[in-house]
Amino acid sequence: MREKAMSLRSLDLNLLPLFTALMEEQHLTRAAARLHLSQPAVSNALKRLRLQLGDDLFVRTASGLKPTPRALQLYAKVRDGLELIEQGWADQQSFDAATSRRHFRLCANGAVEYLAAPWLMQQLRQRAPGVALQIETDQSPDIVQRLQDGRLDLAIDYVDQPQPGLCHAPLLQESLVVIAARNHPQFHSDLSYDEFIHLQHVSLSPRNRQGTPIEQLLGHKDLPRQVQLWVSSFVSIPPVVASTDLIAVVPQQLVSHSLWQQLLQTAPLPFACPPVELQLIWHQSRERDQAHRWLRELLKELVNLTGA
Repeated sequence: MREKAMSLRSLDLNLLPLFTALMEEQHLTRAAARLHLSQPAVSNALKRLRLQLGDDLFVRTASGLKPTPRALQLYAKVRDGLELIEQGWADQQSFDAATSRRHFRLCANGAVEYLAAPWLMQQLRQRAPGVALQIETDQSPDIVQRLQDGRLDLAIDYVDQPQPGLCHAPLLQESLVVIAARNHPQFHSDLSYDEFIHLQHVSLSPRNRQGTPIEQLLGHKDLPRQVQLWVSSFVSIPPVVASTDLIAVVPQQLVSHSLWQQLLQTAPLPFACPPVELQLIWHQSRERDQAHRWLRELLKELVNLTGA
């Protein structure tokens, strides 16, 4: 026990947040930006941590840093320990947006990013100029794991994530519509189901072998659409549709705010489909985090202001 205490006293605990940032970013430059440190400062701190722990911890690769087995073993314990400290601190501390240097990581689809990012950044620049926001794609297969281990603060998703330990809050309800080019010769506002499945489509790429997000939202995993083009983001769909004879299913809000709106026409879905619900999803370990609560309230404020 005495030996363990002496070992702990010899470790610079200030290096542990740096270690978690390097583990989660697996890239020196991104970790430095997240920590608001220079790259040389992070490199020097990593050298000290390697000496203290007696392991390389990370191996340089063409794409960044690859954790060693020792780093992977340490990460879960270090992360959990830091989370307990942060939670205890958050319970006692108020959040001052004006002076905070918090770095938030969100996961959202392209449509949400396109519609929300301009307003969010405008508000952050006015209310919290030191807060950084990182929006990542919703195509990652490990969204739940990243919420659980702290690599993501918040997910904004149409697709439910019914996992233990995750909290959900409705953000808005959205209708899906079918879009086509305004001059499409076979498209009309009273589109039938047979016409819908026989026309050629552009669609989001499948996610996690569960069909595309559209199939998941519609509850038709095997919806017999003739998809000619798969794209990674909703934002790519309106310009493709406006320029071709392909059709697509997209959220109504995306059409309403698209620069291509004048070149598009819409029709309701030719089958019953209730409005889809956009949700905020986070891990229960963030429940008492005052900064996290502030971000969630800011996102709800966006919905209230836009009337979505």
